[in-house]
Amino acid sequence: MSKYLIINADDFGYNPQQTKAIDELMRGKLITSTSLMTVAPDAANAAELARLGGYPVGVHLTINTDDSKNRWQSNSGAPSLSEKGMGLYESQVGLALHARRRDVRAELEAQYNFISSRGVEVDHADNHCATLYGINGRRFYIDAYNFCAEHSLPYRFPKTIVGAGERRGVGLLDDLVSNPWSMDRIKDYDTLRKYYLDAVENCIDGVTEIFMHPAYPIDDKPSEWTK
Repeated sequence: MSKYLIINADDFGYNPQQTKAIDELMRGKLITSTSLMTVAPDAANAAELARLGGYPVGVHLTINTDDSKNRWQSNSGAPSLSEKGMGLYESQVGLALHARRRDVRAELEAQYNFISSRGVEVDHADNHCATLYGINGRRFYIDAYNFCAEHSLPYRFPKTIVGAGERRGVGLLDDLVSNPWSMDRIKDYDTLRKYYLDAVENCIDGVTEIFMHPAYPIDDKPSEWTK
C-alpha cells in the first residue's frame, strides 16, 4: 500500500502573525494544506489570501474561543454557543453543558459559508480544540460527520478512533500526527524539528496528516524559534 502525507497548518486567520506565516509557507509550497478559522480576528484577510493564491483550504470548525478578553463571536449567532451574550465559551465545560446540537450544526454551516461565499473552495474539515470529537461527553462528532457527508468533505479524524464517519461515507485519515507538547515543554528548535522529521520518516501506509501551528512572534522580534 502506498503512503500519502498531508502537511497542514492550522488556524489560518487566527491573528496577523499566523496568517502571514501560513501565507508564506503556502506560497513557498512548504506545506500542502491549511485550515481557516472563520471566527478568529484575521479570518477575512486569510480568506482573501487563500482566494488570491488558490490555496487548498479546509474549514477549521471552531465553537469555542481562545481569547477570554475579546471573545470570538459565532458566525451564525446561535444563542446557546454564546456565554451570556459575551461570545463563544472559553470553558469546555460550559460549552458542553449549554450548547444545543441544532445550534452547533447551524454554526458549522455558517463557517463553511463564510469561506465559500468569499470565492474559496473548501476541500476538507477539521476541528479546533477537539470540541467536535466527543471527548466532552457530547455527540457533536455526529453533527460534524453529518455536515461533512452533506458537503462531501473529508474530515480530520483517524479511522482508528471511531467508525461512525465511515458509515456515513466521510473520508477519514489513516493516521494523525502533531507535536504533543505545549510551548513551555519544548526543549528547543532542534528537538521539535527532529520530532517532525521522525514522524515523516515513520508514516504508516495510507493517508497521514501532520498538522502544526506556524506563526511569527507577535512583536515581530527574532526569537530562538526563527530559523
